[in-house]
Amino acid sequence: MRISVKDMADRHVAANQKHWSHDRLTTVGASEIFLCARRTAYAKAETPPDADHEDRYGARVRGDLIENHFWEPAIRGQKPEGVQFLFAGREQKTLVDGYLSATSDGLLVGVAPDALAHHGIPDLGSDVLVVECKSIDPRVSLKEAKSEHSGQTQVQMGLIRACTPYRPNFALISYADASFLDTITEFAVAFDPTVYSAAKARAGKIMLAEDPAELPPEGKIAGGGECKHCAFHRRCQGSLVASIPKESIPIGDNAMASLKALVEQHEAADATAEAAGKRREEIREQVRVLLRDLGTRKVAGDGFSISWFPVKGRKSLDRKAAERAGIDLSPFDREGDPTERLTITLN
Repeated sequence: MRISVKDMADRHVAANQKHWSHDRLTTVGASEIFLCARRTAYAKAETPPDADHEDRYGARVRGDLIENHFWEPAIRGQKPEGVQFLFAGREQKTLVDGYLSATSDGLLVGVAPDALAHHGIPDLGSDVLVVECKSIDPRVSLKEAKSEHSGQTQVQMGLIRACTPYRPNFALISYADASFLDTITEFAVAFDPTVYSAAKARAGKIMLAEDPAELPPEGKIAGGGECKHCAFHRRCQGSLVASIPKESIPIGDNAMASLKALVEQHEAADATAEAAGKRREEIREQVRVLLRDLGTRKVAGDGFSISWFPVKGRKSLDRKAAERAGIDLSPFDREGDPTERLTITLN
C-alpha cells in the first residue's frame, strides 16, 4: 500500500471543492473581470482545458486557509467595539448586477470617519469600509496594491453600493506574507465609479460573445505572462492560427490607407521601445559598474534594493554530440503546436 501525503492532499482538495449558491457560469466575478477577456469567455463557455494543463490549487488553498483560519477570526474577534463585520466567513454573500458579480471578503460597518487617517485619508465620507484579504508570495515586492486586486476591490465596492443600503467610499486590501503571517501590508483604495462602469460593460461583452475567439487575446497582447497559466492557451493559439486568411487578394484604397497608418504607428512604437530598451540597458550597466567599484553585490536603500549575482547556465542537450556518438534522437522529436508570425515593415 502506497502512502503519500501529497496524494492524500490532492484527493482531499478534489473532494472538498467550494460550492456556491450562485451559478458562477452566468456572470463574470470580480476576481475574473480584469483577466484576459478571451480566457474568461472560454471558462464561462465551459470549454475543456488543454490536455496538458495542470490546475494547481496551491495558491487558492493557501488563500482560503489564511482567510478562514487567520484573517476572518482576527477581525471578528478584535474589531473595535460597536463595529459590525458583515458579508464575511459563513455570512459571505454573492452580489449580482447584470453580468457582473462579486463575493466580498467583508464589510465593516460603524467605523470612525478617520479610521484610515494613518493611510492619508482623514475622512472616509461614510461609516463603512470594505476589507479584502490577500496572501502573497514573500518574494514579491509590494509598492502598491496589485492592479488586478485594486480592480477586484472596485467591483466589490460598486456591487455593495448597487445591491445593499451601504455606500463604501474606500476599501482596505491587506496582504499577509505566506511565510510570515505577522508581516501584513495594507493599501487603501478609493472607489472610482468609472472603473465599476467599465467593469459592468466589460462583463456584458464577455458573456454575450458568441465565440470566445471574437474577443482580443489580451494575455498575448500584454506579453504572454498570463498565457503561461491559462487552461486554454493551446486552443487560443489554434484559433488565432485558424483565423489567418488563406488567400492574398487586392484591397481598396481606404483599407490600404488604414493599414498604412497602423504600420506607421507600429514603427513609431517600435522606435520608442527600442530607444527605451537601450537606455534601460545603459542604466543597468552603470549600476553594475558602480557596484563593482564599491565592491558590493547587494544594496538595500530607502525604498529600493539591488542584488547582483551569477546565474548558472541551463543544461541543454547537445544534439550534434549525440549524432557524433551514433545516437539517433529523431524518434523523440515532437512537433510543436502551430503558431503565427506577423511581419510589419516600412519600405
